Amino acid sequence: MQRVVVLALVLLIIAGAAAWYLGVVGPSAATLDVSLTRYDTNASGNADLIRERIGTHATIWRWDRDDSGSEDVVGYDVTATPENGLASTGTVGAWDYGADNVLDSGTVPVALQELMRTPEYAEARAAAGPGNVELVDAGLRDFVDNVQSGYDEWRLSDFQYPILGGRLPTADRLLPGAPRAYRFGVHQGFDMYPGYIGVPTGYGAPTVSVKAGTVVRADVDYVELTAEEYDEAIAISQAAGTTPEPQLDQLRGRQVWIDHGNGVISRYAHLSGIAPGIVEGMEIEAGSVVAFVGNSGMESASRGGDSGAHLHFELRIDGRYLGEGMSPDAIRVLAGPLLGAAE
Repeated sequence: MQRVVVLALVLLIIAGAAAWYLGVVGPSAATLDVSLTRYDTNASGNADLIRERIGTHATIWRWDRDDSGSEDVVGYDVTATPENGLASTGTVGAWDYGADNVLDSGTVPVALQELMRTPEYAEARAAAGPGNVELVDAGLRDFVDNVQSGYDEWRLSDFQYPILGGRLPTADRLLPGAPRAYRFGVHQGFDMYPGYIGVPTGYGAPTVSVKAGTVVRADVDYVELTAEEYDEAIAISQAAGTTPEPQLDQLRGRQVWIDHGNGVISRYAHLSGIAPGIVEGMEIEAGSVVAFVGNSGMESASRGGDSGAHLHFELRIDGRYLGEGMSPDAIRVLAGPLLGAAE
């Protein structure tokens, strides 16, 4: 009799655990249904946004915003019910980018996290196949634009100016997008010359990291262009009617690049030297001295002079330079607050 009672208690505990699991996690393996719908939001030919519905319990948005082949941003339309189940809210309440909250607008319910770890979920998602491709309507476009806006606000924050206390150059020709007729090219950064940024600078002046990140390039063994090499780079550019990337890289001189993550890279060019200890692969804090102002890559340096020294600074976002295609006034409105430039 005692053995029967013990067995009954064990079965009762198992049944209770199963009921708790189904109540917390939501749909059971037998009823779990996953459907996928794909969208090409940037007309690239690739389905960069995927809407994944788990029955009527939850909707998950997976967005590969840079067409890298993996989701960059994931949104969750789900909430926990009083009965410890799941229910769709009709709006996206929580966001995640890798391990970081993008919009920090909510928390993914534990019940959904548990469900997404089960073999049944993985099997149901695989069985859903690639999903249908649907057109992007105005509502979905607004949705994507709002996500992008919040994402940009998050990743383009906490910057500072690369020369302490400086402001944006006062002359339009020193801004991104200004023509460079001598090489048939376009300027892609901010030229910070003495007399144009509100603080003293010049050959040997320090420049600092605009934000924490990882050094991905440091030309510690840089050798200055000869006069012949400089002239050849200009001749190649003039013959091409533009400045090819190899020649443009030569003309930037000694450089340091810092990867700040999430598609954002800062570049410091025409440097006279690199700060001790700055090497490729190292982590660096915002405000740390990375290099010193110079004129490397310029005609004067190729001929042994030190005139024209200034910092050429670029901020690259998703492979494009900040200010690309923008007017000088628009650049100042965007870049001033972004870089924390003095008024």
